[in-house]
Amino acid sequence: MNLHKIREAAGRHSSRRGALSAAITALAVAVVILVNLLAAQLPEHWTQFDLTDSGIYDISDTTRDYLADLDEDVVIHVLADKDSLDTRIVRFLATYEELSSHLSVEYTNPVVYPSVLTDYGVDSNTIVVTCEATGRQESFSIDDIIGYDIMSYYYYGSYNETDFDGEGLLTSAVDGVLTDASRTIYQTTGHDETALSSTVETLLAKSHLSISSVNLLTNNGIPEDCDLLIINDPTRDLAADELDMILEYLSTGGQVIYNMAGADLSLPNLETLCATYGMDVAPGLIADTQRYYQNNPYWFFPLVDNSVDVASGLSSDATLLFCASRGFTLTDPARDSITVQSFLTTSEEGVAVTGDTAEDQTPGTYAVAATATEEIDDNITGRLTVFGSDSLINDAINSTFTNLDNLTLFTSAVTVDFDDISSLSIEPVSLQTPTNTISTGGIWALLLIFLVPGALLIYGFIRWLRRQKL
Repeated sequence: MNLHKIREAAGRHSSRRGALSAAITALAVAVVILVNLLAAQLPEHWTQFDLTDSGIYDISDTTRDYLADLDEDVVIHVLADKDSLDTRIVRFLATYEELSSHLSVEYTNPVVYPSVLTDYGVDSNTIVVTCEATGRQESFSIDDIIGYDIMSYYYYGSYNETDFDGEGLLTSAVDGVLTDASRTIYQTTGHDETALSSTVETLLAKSHLSISSVNLLTNNGIPEDCDLLIINDPTRDLAADELDMILEYLSTGGQVIYNMAGADLSLPNLETLCATYGMDVAPGLIADTQRYYQNNPYWFFPLVDNSVDVASGLSSDATLLFCASRGFTLTDPARDSITVQSFLTTSEEGVAVTGDTAEDQTPGTYAVAATATEEIDDNITGRLTVFGSDSLINDAINSTFTNLDNLTLFTSAVTVDFDDISSLSIEPVSLQTPTNTISTGGIWALLLIFLVPGALLIYGFIRWLRRQKL
């Protein structure tokens, strides 16, 4: 009898435990479902992390600040099948959309709705950005977002991804539908100049800057619609008439950027242009025996003075790499109304080199970039900006060393006096492994390859010798 009661009590206890266990399980399942539902409502940047090597979802502060001030509704129309798009592009668009309540992304499959292509006047696989308030539209091909090394395909039969330009293209398009401001840039020809690369042209186009070429002699002067004249890497001198044209253009409020050729050339008229605005070109090429790359002092990292407006967007420790650069010292300009400032210089260990002997080397601190301004009236200022080398915008250098600030500085130099132009030229994010840039790398190589291992070997030998004596 007692045994029967014990069994009944045990059964009731087991039943209660089973019911409690089932209730706890049901509650746990409900909590998991609730947590998942809540997590699905969270912004994507809270639930997904950018684990890519290049950080393609890490939107720059430039774009974040710009979109924070957005006060008009902008729609990003993706005219493609969402399921067939690169998942990185889809995720990037979702991340971008979250940066402003005035942004929205809409996907339309043109195969299902072919009329959408006619409505916007574009081809399929296109992103169209519109703003109803301004009535403007900007567009770009989705294929332009991810860049490829075409030469790799020709040589090896495979495409290698080079960069991701989603932020640059999209921010430029958003700005384009909100403003109709644009400027015209001319680059000179006729002096064996190097044409601006497609990389630079694309970068400037993001700030709504168009680029054309002009021969000052055959064109009978600088075009009236020229907002900025660029003289890039000339290896032949200006004619006297061309020098007069440029000096007249500057004295009436014109803007000129001169990127010097990376060679010790005699170009007296171009040197006169520099001297007129307080820059005395030093003979030879500039080396820096303190802030150099690897074992080559002709490849060096100039010091940045970001108190000068051209470089104000850079930090004082920004990384810029110059090679085969000319240099100059600042002197009194031709007119008291001209103010000249250097913003890139060598260290105190700079050297102007004209030959192989010690007599051919003149030590000193040299400017490798400077800007001269002259206020014409309250609203007009002429400006000449000179860089000692075109390596600042050299594609080979900037694609190899993807962590440089070279192109950022050049873009700033171009737009510094364009008050109605947003400096939104955001560079593509490299998808390649960046090359580390370490100044005075030879010293570190000596330390890490020889001195440290040598010290460890000596220490180990001493320890072994002591143990042998025990």
